[in-house]
Amino acid sequence: MPRQGLNRRKVLEAALRVVDEEGLDELTMRRLAQALGVEAPSLYKHISAKTEILDGIAGLVYEEIDFGDTSGPFAERFRSYAASCRQALLRHPNAVPIMATRPVTGRNTIALAETVIEQLHSLGFCTEMGRRFLNVSFGFIVGHALAEVGNTRPTLGELRATRRSFDCVVSEDVARAVAFDPVDHDAEFELAIDLIITGIEQKAADLREDPDLFSRQIAPVAGAPSSPRRR
Repeated sequence: MPRQGLNRRKVLEAALRVVDEEGLDELTMRRLAQALGVEAPSLYKHISAKTEILDGIAGLVYEEIDFGDTSGPFAERFRSYAASCRQALLRHPNAVPIMATRPVTGRNTIALAETVIEQLHSLGFCTEMGRRFLNVSFGFIVGHALAEVGNTRPTLGELRATRRSFDCVVSEDVARAVAFDPVDHDAEFELAIDLIITGIEQKAADLREDPDLFSRQIAPVAGAPSSPRRR
């Protein structure tokens, strides 16, 4: 029996459940309609295309990301954001490819980006530099999550064959360590976030020494309004 009170939110939540439980490849309009107990054409009253569903799924995952206390030191705030972002991605491993490929659209996505960039404003960065730092950090977090949820290790035979085919000069003990030693995803994530924070704070210090540092590095986008430096 068709469900009563179907709306866009319910469609997107059902789509995320399908992705979580069955995988991204199984998400079709027919399968989504089946999950909702309706006919596929009725979905188009709420969703115009599958790309809109993918963007909506990304929005639901973004809802789970919390920047944390915005009043503490920048390093603590950024760590809170990064950890929350990673946890949200790992709760929905089948949706990580969506987060890696879909553009920044939707209210939830934009709101989170604004929150992060506002924190970078507090360090003296203009909006464009804030956007770049956000893209770099989010790109790492998503890439790390992709590696974590899709981690497959080569066999020793594959490793040796690869070494022979490329006449690899790396010693086998090094190659074995790279290919087979257990990966501590938590430790590597924390290390990378520390490096990102250190880099951002160093850039902020450079900016205090040279207020025009980034204005010389940022080429204006044709037709785009300039972003005033926030102090």
